[in-house]
Amino acid sequence: MEEEKPVLEEIEDAKEQLISRISLWVSMLLTTFVVIWYYQSTPPDSPEVVKMRVFFKEKNQQVMKFVRMDRNEQIAYAYKNKHPFYMSYIKASTVEQEKISSLVHISTDYTPNQYWFNLFFMWVIFFTTFWFLGLMAEACIVLARRNSEARIKNYQKEKERNLASEKNESSDGK
Repeated sequence: MEEEKPVLEEIEDAKEQLISRISLWVSMLLTTFVVIWYYQSTPPDSPEVVKMRVFFKEKNQQVMKFVRMDRNEQIAYAYKNKHPFYMSYIKASTVEQEKISSLVHISTDYTPNQYWFNLFFMWVIFFTTFWFLGLMAEACIVLARRNSEARIKNYQKEKERNLASEKNESSDGK
């Protein structure tokens, strides 16, 4: 007799639909939790920081020159321009100046809504990743179910054959 082969064609099964829906919703929930965690751990910039970064973007060359100057030139430049940023920069501590300097370098292409765009695209990237992993797990579950169904059918056929052969042997022995 021939063995039962696993089912290869698509079967619309209630269990498979349930697994598919669970995969989708788990992906959405995990993604939302990750994005909320990120939002809480790294909140958006304060309005003052946004205003400063927009200033850095608009006056990028001037601010870059100012940050690269030595201390005496910075003081002279700050008193000459009288902009609040330059005055506060020369009065800030060395650590604070380094933070501002790094902020200047990352603000060359800054837009005020950049944080929200990043958050949205982070959600999209994580969702597609989790959903892909869910689909792969779903496929493994479906293949395992179909293979187990084939094994069960083979086992039942073999059991029936053994019972039939035992009946033949017992009827031959009489």
